[in-house]
Amino acid sequence: MGDTKIVYDEKFGITTFKREICAQLGDAFWNELVENIELPDIDSECKCQCHNMYLFMKRLEEMTDEETLKKILYKVRHGLHPSQCEWAHKEFMEAGNLDDFLKKHLSDELNGFIELNKEKKDFYGQEITDEVLTFIKENPKMLAPERKGNKLYCMAFPCNMKEYLSVTDEKMKRYHACHCPFAKESILSENVVSSVLCNCSLGHMMNFVEAFMDRELRGKVVHSVLNGDLICEYEIEIPDDIMQKYVTSEE
Repeated sequence: MGDTKIVYDEKFGITTFKREICAQLGDAFWNELVENIELPDIDSECKCQCHNMYLFMKRLEEMTDEETLKKILYKVRHGLHPSQCEWAHKEFMEAGNLDDFLKKHLSDELNGFIELNKEKKDFYGQEITDEVLTFIKENPKMLAPERKGNKLYCMAFPCNMKEYLSVTDEKMKRYHACHCPFAKESILSENVVSSVLCNCSLGHMMNFVEAFMDRELRGKVVHSVLNGDLICEYEIEIPDDIMQKYVTSEE
């Protein structure tokens, strides 16, 4: 969803969490938070079923209130920044209408996947089989936000769509859906990383929307595989002035 054009210019890891936690709560808070625990490492968490991240998040939740924590994690957003999607604001302004912009964006993204399927090319390592392409077509919220009233709804790509579609076991579906190297392997353990962490993915999804609307927005996680759902889905509020200026009256 917009991310097909992003060039990732920051190495995402626990230092990204540290930066946002310290910005919100200070260095002393961080030092107390990490005292006597092993910091999660993005490259090796899979070897311990993300147990270090499970403990890190457990302590973080104990030390701060939920709203503050969500605000911090939303800023983490896998190291992304709206400036990486500046092109989207220009296209939105040229369209002059929110629904027209979203319709064109959906068409452009879908055509890209149709070409990948036709040319038997992959998407970040994912094979776009006929079955995968059908799944994408049936779930357009994976490609572009879907507007319902004054809300936008977005759905995350399963990390491994081919395997996600082939397995029937729900735990394995959640496993193949999850992208997060700090949480994915915990789905197969008894200690699943807190679903509050999914506010980082919310920020990732909102990165594109905040870019084309050129402002910070409010949103929430609606469904999360860390919380037992089979897919990850997010809701984003459309500001009143955007509704008035860029949405044709539905009455």
